[in-house]
Amino acid sequence: MAQRLRLYDCRISRLPGLLGLCQADIPGVANYVNSAQRRLLMCKEAGNDGWWGTFAEVAFNVDPGAPYITLPREMARIIYQNWCDRWVPIQNQFYEYLTFGNGRLPKRFANSCLDIRQTYTRNNVVTFVDLSDVPQLIRIRISEDTDIGKRALLQGADNNDTRIYTQDGLNRADGIFVAFDSPFFTTTLQFNSLTGIQKDVTDGQVKFYQVDPDTGDEVLLLTMEPGETTASYRRYYLDSMPRTCCPPSNSEDEDTVQVTAIVKLDLVPVVYDTDYLLIGNLEAIIEESQAVRYSEIDSTNSKQMTDYHHRNAVRLLNGEINHYLGSTQPAVGFKPFGSASLRKQRVGTLI
Repeated sequence: MAQRLRLYDCRISRLPGLLGLCQADIPGVANYVNSAQRRLLMCKEAGNDGWWGTFAEVAFNVDPGAPYITLPREMARIIYQNWCDRWVPIQNQFYEYLTFGNGRLPKRFANSCLDIRQTYTRNNVVTFVDLSDVPQLIRIRISEDTDIGKRALLQGADNNDTRIYTQDGLNRADGIFVAFDSPFFTTTLQFNSLTGIQKDVTDGQVKFYQVDPDTGDEVLLLTMEPGETTASYRRYYLDSMPRTCCPPSNSEDEDTVQVTAIVKLDLVPVVYDTDYLLIGNLEAIIEESQAVRYSEIDSTNSKQMTDYHHRNAVRLLNGEINHYLGSTQPAVGFKPFGSASLRKQRVGTLI
């Protein structure tokens, strides 16, 4: 049975000895392991879908009135998606700027009632939900009292649409620092926009809300994990999303449509022994960690050794994905006549 690889498993393996580290050196082993994972995720051999364990099937419940999907930090992008059990294409940002294209989307074409269902990549955002009915106060709630006194940096524009700058000791800060308090801290400064959020490493989750200065109503904007220090999340716009599926989707909320997708996972660095690695192939991690080590050595054959260990890591990862998915049963869909069958096209012997 496949085992989820932990930093602990790497630390008690032969990896530290090969790197010249002590087995008890958790930060040192973590640095090599994180670097190895990052290199394997970004290398050209990973292809479109990535290695085994670096993709996952997920579901999003989307409000057709606000048809956006904002991915959490552990997801890099949507690879494929279905709306109402139908495949929908995903276009990157350059698609809307093609020389002979249709320009910035979404739009409705003249003399046409046809809505083309597509998803468009948007810029990264700092909150899962945008500020609304500005200006708004920002409220920060902590989940652990041990985080009292730690800080967050809020960046953006005030209620006069002026970029916020403050003095932090002897340094000028692009934004305003706020210290956490229990049960929450609310800014006195009103915001028209948020362009960045940073925080210290904490012991628990930290939640950010917008608070109406007149009514006191609050709306959750963002939840940051303990090890998360900067907020930046991938966003997509879903054009021509139906109000409901036929038959209805599995969403419990009747006002939402369920979108299923296969997503490419992103690296969340490991820090503690109990943290899981994204790439679960121990032998590949060992090989790539040695490639990292040789890449930092100034010698005549270090480059050759770097390439040698990297190729070994890629070979092991290719073997792993074949082990779990097989190499003789690829997922192939061939529709030369679109969604219509040969019988509907009235061709061949099927007329």
